[in-house]
Amino acid sequence: MNLFRLFVYSVVFSASLVFSKASWAYIPPSEYIVKNMLQKKAALKQFRSRGVVMALTSEGRLAGPRFTEEVTYDSKTGALRSVALDEEGRELYSVERSLVKDSHERDPKTLISMILFESRAGLVIPQLKKWEIPVKQEDELLKLATEAERRAAERTFLGRQKTSAGLQVSWVIGEKNSNQLWIEKDVFLPTRLNFKFSDEYTVQFDSYRTVKEVLFPRVITVSKGAEQIFRQELQDFTVNSGASADNSKAVVGGFTETGESAESELRELIRKYYSVIR
Repeated sequence: MNLFRLFVYSVVFSASLVFSKASWAYIPPSEYIVKNMLQKKAALKQFRSRGVVMALTSEGRLAGPRFTEEVTYDSKTGALRSVALDEEGRELYSVERSLVKDSHERDPKTLISMILFESRAGLVIPQLKKWEIPVKQEDELLKLATEAERRAAERTFLGRQKTSAGLQVSWVIGEKNSNQLWIEKDVFLPTRLNFKFSDEYTVQFDSYRTVKEVLFPRVITVSKGAEQIFRQELQDFTVNSGASADNSKAVVGGFTETGESAESELRELIRKYYSVIR
């Protein structure tokens, strides 16, 4: 279902609440919310970035180990390549994967990469459902007999969180105390992801920047339980440079010899980052 049809359905859904006691609490269909989020990446063809990944203490202070990450992504093929470098520019670790081929897997790296890069609902919504993030689609809702049943089937509510920019209000798709995707209420950008994967993780997407009509978070912070573990800060990124990423160089993947000889704290940071994000 395209966004226009979803918008019409959303308006009809809203109108049905005008005479309801709950009209003040109107929440649009979860599919409409997600597709508006994905539309923000519709212009993305190629992506390149360079940033720094830093270990954090449980209170969120810098802990010491850090590395530089370079990323390329091609939306046509779904090819994602990431390389970790030390302060002298030597390669420590690398990975190359296809979001299209990996779309059937229940893996946090696939989920987060799709939220960041993908615009195709046919890939992203099934991935969200694999994580029990209940995006209710039109064909599911139309099987229900009444509008009241359709509203009851949705698992979306308004959530509020404090950020550096102030109080932020988001649509939260998911059960309370379960896996959730937070999408900012007015601009439809992902702001937070809560999920359980051996442990409980929270991923915060902050400080969005716009390049060629594509908005991308400049800061990503990951917490395990109540403790922050690392933060990624983009130094620069380019969008649709006109040339596809050069994937001619083979990527073996994993630690290089230089990476294997790096300090144990740095290797542990790399393992944590690539087990969750890339």
